[in-house]
Amino acid sequence: MPKKPSAIDASTLLATKGSPPVVSGSLQRGQTVTETLVDLNFKVPVDFRTRFKRLAFEAGQLKNVQLLSRALDAWEREWQAQARNPKDKAG
Repeated sequence: MPKKPSAIDASTLLATKGSPPVVSGSLQRGQTVTETLVDLNFKVPVDFRTRFKRLAFEAGQLKNVQLLSRALDAWEREWQAQARNPKDKAG
C-alpha cells in the first residue's frame, strides 16, 4: 500500500504582513545560496518583453533577473548623478 502524502502546512502558503514571502527551495541558474528571490509582478508590453528576453540572451545573462538588476543599477547611478547636478537634467 503506498504511503499517504504528508499534510501541507498552510501557514507557509500565506504571506503575513511584515514577514518575507515564502520562496521555493530550488535555485535558478547562476543564483547563489545566499540570494533569496521573491516575485515581482507587473505587466509589460509584448514588444518590451520580447526585446528584454532577446537582449538578456544576447548578453549572456542566463537569468532575466541579472539583466534587470544591471539595468536598475545603471538607472540608479544616473538618477543619483542627476540629483547631485540638477542643472544637467534634460527637459
